[in-house]
Amino acid sequence: MIADFKVRNKNRIAEPRAIEYLNRRMIPYVRSGLDALDFNGPIWKVPSFIRSMPDYIIFTQEEEPLFFEAKGFKGSVKLKIKDLKNYRIWNNHLPIIFFFYDVENKAYCEAMFEEIVDIIKTRKPEIKLYPDGIDNKYYEIAPHWLPDFTNF
Repeated sequence: MIADFKVRNKNRIAEPRAIEYLNRRMIPYVRSGLDALDFNGPIWKVPSFIRSMPDYIIFTQEEEPLFFEAKGFKGSVKLKIKDLKNYRIWNNHLPIIFFFYDVENKAYCEAMFEEIVDIIKTRKPEIKLYPDGIDNKYYEIAPHWLPDFTNF
């Protein structure tokens, strides 16, 4: 199970780009979520809600905190349904902003959690399944459904 995940996510590209983005804009941040790639033990035993905690907490110019989740993709964005359910709960504590990084085009965009929910409701993306678990379904979201991308 964890082996399939690690093979699928062997290259960390989005998070370094997200950190570079935050640093360039002088946005203060602190790591908040777990990174399963840093752990060789049974991370799946950690409750799904905790595993789905957004990657960072950032602070706006008004010093208001937000969750910040970095997602890299090639071709289309894949968002796990179970993660989205957990993000909804996290979003009730602090608004979540997604940083989507297009690996092939070296471009990024940002979208708030509620924007993603709206895209899912209106566009009705295809639901697919990762091979490493029966409950590992995800929405496949076309990049052109997201806000405009900016070259990195």
